[in-house]
Amino acid sequence: MEQDLARLIVRHRHVAPMLSALLSGTNAGVRISDDAGLVVLEREASGIGFERFPIAVEGRTVGWVEGDRTARAIAAVLSYAVSREADKRSLAREALDRYRELNLVYELADRLSGELDLEDIGEIVRAEASRLPAGGAGFLLVLDGDGALQPVGGGSGADGSGGGPVDAGGGTIGVGIIGSVAESAVAEEVNDVADDPRASAAERAYASLIVAPVVARGRTIGVLGAGTRTAAGYQAADLKLLTAIAAIAGPALAQTRRQLASHGAPGVRVG
Repeated sequence: MEQDLARLIVRHRHVAPMLSALLSGTNAGVRISDDAGLVVLEREASGIGFERFPIAVEGRTVGWVEGDRTARAIAAVLSYAVSREADKRSLAREALDRYRELNLVYELADRLSGELDLEDIGEIVRAEASRLPAGGAGFLLVLDGDGALQPVGGGSGADGSGGGPVDAGGGTIGVGIIGSVAESAVAEEVNDVADDPRASAAERAYASLIVAPVVARGRTIGVLGAGTRTAAGYQAADLKLLTAIAAIAGPALAQTRRQLASHGAPGVRVG
């Protein structure tokens, strides 16, 4: 935070002039420090007063201004300036995330556009689910002809060592966290599986789970997810990315399943 405050005070084209204007009309002493207590600016013209005002962003104190009444105004200016900089960074991160998501969408759609079987598609999307920012091992479960959720594309548990729902043979709609997502068609992240009363015995091998429905023509045909043995802290960004992958996978899976059904393959339910 010291560097941010120093940049705002010394180089920012709006903040630096405002601070100069505030200080030019007084010879009062002022000390500005970051949240670690490191001094960023100090002016001791007539001594530092005893009043101390926080530089706050979203309720979090990131620095302090000490001095007389002028210090209060300086703290307000810096609080506003730091908040604006935080907003700019947030927007920049969001724009970068969207750019990455678009790249993923285009690349994944291109990879799924060829002649692929179910296992090929499953392996591709499962691998993408394994690359979520919060980590985890991906899995893909699709509905078979009997309405059960069966693994496609490999996968061996939350950390590759087995024991997850994939290794347990899939799941059932409405049963467990994964089955609940398949039934509701609403994506979820569960960062404490042990505390979720819906969790099945197989799912309790995971500490955290994130699951999105795979939908084609308005019908759920499976679920795509990832899980970890240790708490992952899945967030909205992870859920958004997983949902985008599932949305691309749905039509590709449905098309391949229709082709298999047209050739009389057993146990195939067309989405």
